[in-house]
Amino acid sequence: MFIRIARFTLLFFCFFFIFKACKPMNNINNYGLTTEYKITWDGDERNYFVHFPSREKMKQAVPILFHLHGGGGIAQRTPGLTFGRFNELADRDGFIVVYPNAIEKNWNDGRKSADVKSWKEDIDDVGFIMAIIDELKTKYKIDEQKIFTTGMSNGGFMSGRLVCDRADVFRGAAILTAQISKDYLPLCKPSQPTAILVMNGTEDKIVPYDGGQITVFRKTRGDIVSTDEFIKFWKNNNNCTSKKTTVNLPNKMDDGTTVSIEEYSNCADRGALKLYKINGGGHTWPGGRQYLGEKWIGKTSREINACEVIWDYFKSL
Repeated sequence: MFIRIARFTLLFFCFFFIFKACKPMNNINNYGLTTEYKITWDGDERNYFVHFPSREKMKQAVPILFHLHGGGGIAQRTPGLTFGRFNELADRDGFIVVYPNAIEKNWNDGRKSADVKSWKEDIDDVGFIMAIIDELKTKYKIDEQKIFTTGMSNGGFMSGRLVCDRADVFRGAAILTAQISKDYLPLCKPSQPTAILVMNGTEDKIVPYDGGQITVFRKTRGDIVSTDEFIKFWKNNNNCTSKKTTVNLPNKMDDGTTVSIEEYSNCADRGALKLYKINGGGHTWPGGRQYLGEKWIGKTSREINACEVIWDYFKSL
């Protein structure tokens, strides 16, 4: 009898640990993302996931926030980067968070490369995102004056392209660990001013703060402008006439990073511009998950929580 019980106990723990080991980390349902949509766009079946606030909050017109994954990422794991913070804010303040998937894990953000399908084939990801907006508008009450986008790395570059191409739709973009490629800069012609928040780390090991070649595991991924050039572009586009003001946040955490905020004022209607300079920060989401070791991506700042900063910025518009 004792042997039988011991065997059962052993089998139970074996199955328990196998289940735990095989269970995906940051499963999308852990963050309340229970709704998946599929859509055919430009001949491809595409999908996206949505986090909705409560039914009570959905009775009024609600904003939309797109959170675009980085290169090599997928929508299902994107909330894990932020520990689900955008979804918590959506529940509190009443907005929809949309997590779309790129084709073969890379957005067509305007860079050129024969190695990346979306770039090589010029996949219409702007059209795909617009199709999502149109679909959501047919099903829910959407505040069309409050549609926003954010993302880091490839998701940040793609967010930048969205406001380049469709500033008439996107009220603002929060662009993290990203600028704009030299290939796409001449093609970026926003139809009107829009609110831009940039959050870049000075020690980014993949997307250099001062511009140059993006390098991912020794592969080049496009030549980009510096953060200062990127800010200058949006300063001119948004007709911001006042000089920047700089605020250095108190250093609260002993994490090797500090934060400086540069903001421009007297911008045109709808225009706004702010830079969060993460001194010592890497290719990371401030306040988010350290998804790879510092050797590969640098430090994650704990001085601020990027999700809260981004949503506070968008709410103020």
